[in-house]
Amino acid sequence: MENNPVIIHEQVRKNQVKTALLIVFYIIIIIVLSLSIGYYMDSMVLGAGIAAFIIGVLLPIQLLTGSKMIGSRTNWKEADMSDPGERRVANLVEGLALAAGLKNTPKVYIIPTRTPNAFAAGLKLENSYIGVTQGLIDLLDEPEMEGVLAHEMSHIVQRDILVSTVSIYLMSAAIILGGILFRMARYNMFFGGRGRSRRNSDSGNAAAAFALIALAGFLLSIVIRLVAQLINLAISRKREYIADANAVRLCGFSGGLADALEKISGTSIDYSKEQVEDLGGDEMLAIYIFNPKHKMTSLFSTHPPIEERIRLLRNMY
Repeated sequence: MENNPVIIHEQVRKNQVKTALLIVFYIIIIIVLSLSIGYYMDSMVLGAGIAAFIIGVLLPIQLLTGSKMIGSRTNWKEADMSDPGERRVANLVEGLALAAGLKNTPKVYIIPTRTPNAFAAGLKLENSYIGVTQGLIDLLDEPEMEGVLAHEMSHIVQRDILVSTVSIYLMSAAIILGGILFRMARYNMFFGGRGRSRRNSDSGNAAAAFALIALAGFLLSIVIRLVAQLINLAISRKREYIADANAVRLCGFSGGLADALEKISGTSIDYSKEQVEDLGGDEMLAIYIFNPKHKMTSLFSTHPPIEERIRLLRNMY
């Protein structure tokens, strides 16, 4: 039992390494795709410029505006300290922030929906915040609420929000570039190339080589789309496990979070369209502590199976 904290620490370290590798992977893919587009356009300088613009200009803009866009998706309001339930949440967050060693206590926002759930957001520690639904306040007792808030606090401390924002942006950029490359490859395969292909039109071997490159671009764009999504989802599931483990470290008690997850998952096997809209839309479900959206296989899920999370928590000391 005494080895559990060491095991948890090792899981956190592995998660950070895998996350860093994910971001490096995306950057390499974006550079390769951009240069491939430049090749089709007969300008490698253009390709390099596309990569530099995506990584050096659009990414910082996304980091500056990403957290603000999350809050605008819900009808949340800042916690009212005159309300006993909301004050209880704010006090728990303050205590957990001290336990986690944060200089600034994350702000608390209340989402006016009966669906019990919670999320954390904010790209900087000093500007972080935790969103809690009214349904969660009504459903959980204090140890359970502390467990949920400790889970969200872990996401803040581990910079999961920043990592998620960066990885989602880079994944989206890779998918868009892959789509462009796919269309260019398809055009060149069926209608003949431009630029390089036009200059080589008199050479049968060159035309065959270009057709092979076009086919490779077509296949690469499809593979990149699938692999990027699978890796991003795998990292997302890993972060949930790590946040669960770190929540236990913050609280010193695993039963609260385990009981909370049982209650939260027991209220909804799936969400209605209205519930999803109240929580900010399908895109936001990935950042909540519980996402009931079921996939055909766990490879395409943003969260690990809730039963497995509860089982691990029950056996964690």
